Amino acid sequence: MKQYYYLLDTNIIGSLIEVKSGYSSPETKALEKHWNTLSEDTRLFLCPITVGEIEYGLRVAPYSKEELHDKIRKEISKLECFDIDENIARDYCAELRARLFNRYAPKDKKNRRNYKKRIEEWRDPTTSKLLQIQENDLWIAAVAMAHNLILVTNDRMEAIKNIAGADLQFEDWLK
Repeated sequence: MKQYYYLLDTNIIGSLIEVKSGYSSPETKALEKHWNTLSEDTRLFLCPITVGEIEYGLRVAPYSKEELHDKIRKEISKLECFDIDENIARDYCAELRARLFNRYAPKDKKNRRNYKKRIEEWRDPTTSKLLQIQENDLWIAAVAMAHNLILVTNDRMEAIKNIAGADLQFEDWLK
């Protein structure tokens, strides 16, 4: 049987916690169905960005249920977390950003040096929300690319998918 390696995005972890807590929704049912088809050889990973997003969510939650927070932290700690190092920053994140820039930045090359480097400023009035690019998503995708992992996310990430091509596989376990 083929062994699969997956990097789980924040929204997948959130739904996984809901499944383990007994919540029921169309998304959690889809996740549970997919989860039950995974082989024993399947390996699941996180990246520090996802851990940070989850921890941020716990710290700003409008209510404090320490028992639930502890349960979430315990579930997260069961998964191996890849570090983000110089190699990932230079060879993967920078590459993805450059591909995005080359695809979506203004095409007037003589004035390109005057354009802002932030993704959300590349096309006016297009914002990162319209481009559906978030800085954290770039880092998560870079970690998946660096380790040849399938990125499991419910985010659309269309711009990243368009520029990543065959270098990165995506799955959505909530559908």
